[in-house]
Amino acid sequence: MCGRFAQVLKYDQLQKLERELRLNRESDQLIINYNVAPTQPVVAAVSQDSGRYIGTFRWGLIPSWSQELPKFDLINIRSDSLVSKPSFRKGLQYRRCLIPANGFYEWRKSDKQPFFVHSSRDDLIYMAGIYDVWQSPEGSYVPSLAIITTDANKAMLPIHHRMPILLFEDDRLLWLDHTIKDINRLIPFLQAPPDDAISMYAVSRFVNNPQNNSEECIRPINIL
Repeated sequence: MCGRFAQVLKYDQLQKLERELRLNRESDQLIINYNVAPTQPVVAAVSQDSGRYIGTFRWGLIPSWSQELPKFDLINIRSDSLVSKPSFRKGLQYRRCLIPANGFYEWRKSDKQPFFVHSSRDDLIYMAGIYDVWQSPEGSYVPSLAIITTDANKAMLPIHHRMPILLFEDDRLLWLDHTIKDINRLIPFLQAPPDDAISMYAVSRFVNNPQNNSEECIRPINIL
């Protein structure tokens, strides 16, 4: 699963992101959140007929058909649910997104030690997701998203049995291609990344408190 991540996108990273994802709308908004928690705003790349751009979303999907805010925050969606459940299948077909991040946090089950999982190339990671736009009873519109998870790869398995789906290079462009609606073309993306694509290190329990938001969250520590 993914219950917390770091999204620290400074100017040079935004420029690189815009080039790599071939965005046609630029953004100068710096995103500094070392400890993104559920319901907080996050940025994600989306593609529509009007163009490919970075938008801001609530982390915790609110389906457009919901009558009210969900009682439980739908921050993650299992990859198999996207295919098997009609309500989520539409998201896979028509409302895909990519969530850029420096890495995500996971807590080792045996001792609750937090780890920071990041790209082995010290680059941004791109987590696959789906989004929707919900209209509240008052009439306001709330864009929201969820991260897609799958079975952990061998590198992740000692920490947790689930992980986000991470996409790389051309796969990112295909995932964002909103003209692709064939489920059979999308299913191959719904798998764990190669074992050597990620690295991880232990971090302080400082990150456990979602109110803590500083570089201390991602600072490596030594553990026995």
